[in-house]
Amino acid sequence: MADIKILWFESDPQKKEVLLQKFRTETVPKHLGYLENILKQNGGGEGYSVGNSLTWADLALANISISDFLNDCCPDAFQNFPLLSRLVQRVRELPRIAEWIAKRPQTPRLRGWLHMDDNSNRLAK
Repeated sequence: MADIKILWFESDPQKKEVLLQKFRTETVPKHLGYLENILKQNGGGEGYSVGNSLTWADLALANISISDFLNDCCPDAFQNFPLLSRLVQRVRELPRIAEWIAKRPQTPRLRGWLHMDDNSNRLAK
């Protein structure tokens, strides 16, 4: 996903908008489609990413689905991927994970990642 790096470091707002649109309409759906197919090939998509039990891959997918980056950029990214959406829901409903989500400390959201100042490749404040 080299597109993320290019998008992150682009300082020209017009170029950044073009890259962001491509990322939303091409890159994200393409990669989520790959993951949806992996799920489909493993038990018809109603289980986990690998085998019959929870793995780090499932935790990573659940984490991506709630990341500030993806939600700010592509809030409906999982809408066309029902198997991924159900996997994320299954992971989030696991008792110990649900308990952690309910009591975890709130992490400050990464704001402004789409907008950078003109003088550097650092995020504008």
